[in-house]
Formats: sequence, C-alpha cells, structure tokens
Amino acid sequence: MIHAPVPPDAWAAEGARTAEALDQVAAALVIGRDPEIAALVALAIAGGQRGERRVAIADLVGGLAALGESANAGTPALGLLDCIRDGLPISEIARPLSKDERIFILPSGGLGIGDRLVLESARWPRLVAGFREVDALLLIVVAANAPGLQALVHAADGVVAVDLPPVLSRTFPLLAIIDRPEPELLPVGPLHERPPMPAPSWTRRRRSRIVRTLTVIALLGAGGWGSVALRGRAREASRRATIAAAAPAAAMATAATAAAALADSVGRMPDSALTDPHESTADTITLGTVVNPADSTNATGFTVELVAANTHTGANSGLVVRGIALPAPTLTAVLLGADGRPWYRALTGAWLLRAEADSFLAMLRDRGLVRIEMGRVLRAPYALQLVERMPPEQRTAAIAQWAGRGISAYALLQDDGHASLFAGAFETPGQSVLLALSLRDIGVAPVLAFRTGRMF
Repeated sequence: MIHAPVPPDAWAAEGARTAEALDQVAAALVIGRDPEIAALVALAIAGGQRGERRVAIADLVGGLAALGESANAGTPALGLLDCIRDGLPISEIARPLSKDERIFILPSGGLGIGDRLVLESARWPRLVAGFREVDALLLIVVAANAPGLQALVHAADGVVAVDLPPVLSRTFPLLAIIDRPEPELLPVGPLHERPPMPAPSWTRRRRSRIVRTLTVIALLGAGGWGSVALRGRAREASRRATIAAAAPAAAMATAATAAAALADSVGRMPDSALTDPHESTADTITLGTVVNPADSTNATGFTVELVAANTHTGANSGLVVRGIALPAPTLTAVLLGADGRPWYRALTGAWLLRAEADSFLAMLRDRGLVRIEMGRVLRAPYALQLVERMPPEQRTAAIAQWAGRGISAYALLQDDGHASLFAGAFETPGQSVLLALSLRDIGVAPVLAFRTGRMF
C-alpha cells in the first residue's frame, strides 16, 4: 500500500505535541524512516520547549534541507565533523535559527558525519553532560542504519521514533513514538445510521484504559497523588479523564494541559463518535503516597532492562535466559513516550549501586546471554509493594500465587530477616499506573514504595 504524502505541517504538529515529553531530557536522538521528516519533527519539538530553554539540533545525516543544510551545500562550512574529529568547540559551529537565539542548528560539516568513528566518539557523553548542566536540550537527527548508532543511543537519554516500523522502534529506549499522521476523518452521522458495533472485548477494554490514564500520569508527574475518575470506553483515542479529588494547583494545571492536548486531538469529531452507549459508569482508582519515603536514599534503585517490547509475549521471552537464574525478575507494562502506548519491560535485579548493575549486564553479554546491542541499566527505585513482611521460606510459593493472578512478583530480603514482595520497577511513580490498575482489577490496593532489600 502506497501512502499519500503527509503535509509538513502535519508532521510539525505531531512534533509539537511531543515537546512536553522531553521537558526533563538533556539529549535525545530523533530517528525517522525519512531523515527530512525527522528533522521537521525535531524543529517542532525545539519550538515547543518550555520558557526560554535553549535547544540545539544536530545534523548527523548530512545535508538536511529542513535544517538549512542544502542552502550551504556549495560552501564548505565548519560543523560537527570538525568538532568530533578536530576538537573544535561547539560554540564555533552553532548557527542560530530563531530570532531570540534560543534554537541553534549544529550543521554536519561534511559527508563523513555518518561514520562509525563520529557516532562512537567519546566526546558525546561530555557534550550531553554539558547540556544537562545548563538545562538545555540537544536533539540529534540521525539515520536508523548509521554505523555505531548503539554507542550514541547509550550516550543520550533516549529516542524519538518517527514513523519507524515497530520491529525497529522497540529496540530503542523510547521517549516518544510519532506515527504517520492519519488523514482527517469525515463527519459521521448519528449512531442509529451506523451498523451496530460488536461488544468490545476484554482486550479492547484494557487498551482503552491505557489511553484514559494519560491525565493520571500528568498528575503524578507534577508530584501529586490523588483519586482519579476515568469515564467511558468510546474510542481509544478519545478518553476524557477528570480528576475527582483535590490536588496541588501545579499538579492540576499539568493534568489540565494533558487533558486539553488530548481533547484537541479529537476536538473535530462529533459528540456521537465520543459516546459509548454500552458504558457510562465512572472508573476510579486511588493511589497513595510512597509508604516509605525515608528509604529514598538507600533504595535498591538500579535494575537491568533485558527487553522492552510492544507485546507481553515479546518481553516475556527476555526473561528466559539459558543457564542462569535471573535475580528478582519482573515483567511490567509502562506508558512510554507522549502517545500513551504500552510497552512491556523485562527487568532483572535490584542493586544499590549502578556499578553492580553494570557488572551484571556485562557478565550476561560476556557469556553470550544478551546481545551487545540489547540490555541497559535503569535507575528505577519505585515499585508496588505486595507484601511488607513475610518469612523468607514462603517467598517461592507466594511468587507462584501472584503469577497465577497475572502479577510478576519478586522478593527482596530485608535487614530484619523478613522478605518483602514487590512487583515492577519504575523510574517515576507515574509509570506504575498500568500495574496499579491491574492490581485494583484483582481486588488488591496498590501500594507505592521505594524498593529496599537484598536479592536472594
């Protein structure tokens, strides 16, 4: 099937909607099926950054017209190639793009910019650290097949995937996924003029709930927890979430912004398309504060992500490692990126120090159990606590019981000799929302906690 070309403005609109997802990011790779489209998205993300935040867009493809490279094709100009190869300061190649000099372009500097030696340069981590220190953002437009790409991925905070095949995008640590914009829908008639819809399955109900949690995450990201009312199924892309309990003003503002963005994406659809006559009851989940805030400094916050896949089956296969019993394995769904898609993470281990997690991952790679391009260390200090104190000898039976209820649990040994049972491992409290909903569905109140204890 050949798709009709999408207007540049449509891609820019998708990039602008993604900008907020990179608020706390220092460096991101923007990788697309078409590098010119990826550059358009990068420009939109840069323009949508908060306040006076400065943004630099780097061309690691070479000659990108969207970044003004083609206009200078006949004029040899200094660029990133000179910075990486010859040690030239970034300040000497930066070209202001906006009138307020908030957005800069870092030109390629030559056709050799895509070489492995450039992408694997030891200078990238130092550049990223510099951007992080001044709360600026570095967006690097790079080809998906560039040699040495994995080294650059590890240096950055993550990837914005632009119209990439899922089999490729799920190999990256994703900050956002930008799909090909769909054509605008034509107005539809009243419900009675359309053929009856089949009753939604449990799977569709779960998928629609994922989108409904977008406002929940906006609230959590601002530091507040509270009761959230989630209404209806209708269409998956048109969830209208409302906050049902009082929350700090800043949290409410963030949630309102997310809800407004969601409403804007479906604002042109008629009310009949947003109504599900089969379900009109409210679905409410209450999430409490962290139960052990004093343990934030001694949390076993580091874990190894073996696989991040867009299917449960794909992630579950990552926990099957031949010849070794993985410590504290768990599989959990999280919402990654700005589009609210669920991704399934296969995680193992709970370490206090990052060096310990790095060493374990290196051992797996040395033994050929994890491919060199797979696996990464995450700082994920949060989990949902299932059992606070239990005899250690009961842990195996308890883990099996939770598995029978669809929850991937693991045990950590506490200083007092008891075991605590946890599920999931999360970088932020907001990532626990999907697992919290799963627990609520089986009659268990979710309890957010810092992970503590030693692995068995």
